[in-house]
Amino acid sequence: MLLLYSIAAGLAVGRVLGGRVRNLEHIHFVWWQLALAGLLVQLVLFADPVQERVGAEGPVIYVLSTLAVLVALLRNLRQPGLAVIAVGAVLNLIPILANGGYMPSSPEVWRELTGSPTLPVDHYSNVVLIGPSTWFPFLGDIFAFPRSLPMATAFSLGDAVIAVGAVVFLAWAMRQPPAPAAAGSGPAPQPALR
Repeated sequence: MLLLYSIAAGLAVGRVLGGRVRNLEHIHFVWWQLALAGLLVQLVLFADPVQERVGAEGPVIYVLSTLAVLVALLRNLRQPGLAVIAVGAVLNLIPILANGGYMPSSPEVWRELTGSPTLPVDHYSNVVLIGPSTWFPFLGDIFAFPRSLPMATAFSLGDAVIAVGAVVFLAWAMRQPPAPAAAGSGPAPQPALR
């Protein structure tokens, strides 16, 4: 849920810098449908009824949906902040791919957040606890918000980089004026009255 905090921070920073939320409607994001599809697949994947039934296909679906979002990000790198988000996504993808489609998570952080040092085994989770055979544990979920905060969760270095990129992107996009209408695309000018 770090992304939700970064969205709120980006909107606040954009407003402080004189931006307007309505300017966000003028963002030109190519292949946004691919990014949205990837995010929607993950939303469904982690819904309770699906988590209980997805089984061994879960990691494959998770990796493919993450790659879909990354491809859409790479297609839009010219927009400020999106390159930073893409770097964060790659930092997350490295340990996920190296660990069979699972994000490594610190047992200490997991215990702090849930009160239990073990993961639920009755449904799919994209998390695996860090152990001796874990690849790139330092890129896993090794940080956590305090439990006293709403939506406290574990997060990784990649998540933090994504959050910074989201703040930059939103603050920049809020300050962009609408693009001028192309010649010939609007209504014809009316002749001056004499």
